[in-house]
Amino acid sequence: MNPWFYKPDKIFFARLPHDGDLLLSIKSVFKENGIQMGFFTAIGAVKRACVAFYDQGTKTYTDFVIDEPAEILSCVGNISEVDGDVFVHAHITLGLKDGTAKGGHLLEGTTIFASELFGIALEGQRLERRFDEVTGLKLWSS
Repeated sequence: MNPWFYKPDKIFFARLPHDGDLLLSIKSVFKENGIQMGFFTAIGAVKRACVAFYDQGTKTYTDFVIDEPAEILSCVGNISEVDGDVFVHAHITLGLKDGTAKGGHLLEGTTIFASELFGIALEGQRLERRFDEVTGLKLWSS
C-alpha cells in the first residue's frame, strides 16, 4: 500500500447559501475556484437531508430522506475527479431534535439552513476515480 503525498495549496472558509443544496454548494466552491483535489469539513444545520447507505453484498445504494431539521454533527469528505469533472465524496452525521443521530453518504437534495465550509486545496498528482470491480465503487486509481 503506497500512499500519495500532497502539499496543501490553499486553506479557505466559505459560508454556504441558505436554502442551497449542501452537496452542490460544496462542489461549486471547489469548482468555481479551480480546485480539483482537496479535503473539507462542514458544520451547521440542514432543513432536510438526503443520504444513502451502500450495501456491500448487493453493491447498491439505498437512499433515504431525513425530512426534518437537523444539526450537522460531522460532514467530511474529499474532492477528486470523475470523468474529467470535480467529484465530491462526503459522509454526514446529523443530530436530530430527540438527541439521536443518523447519517450516511451525502446526496443531492440536502437543503442548507446554515453551513460553514472549511476546505484545503491540495497540490500533487491528480486523483481520479475509476470503477473498481471488487467493491462496485468508483475509487481512486493509482
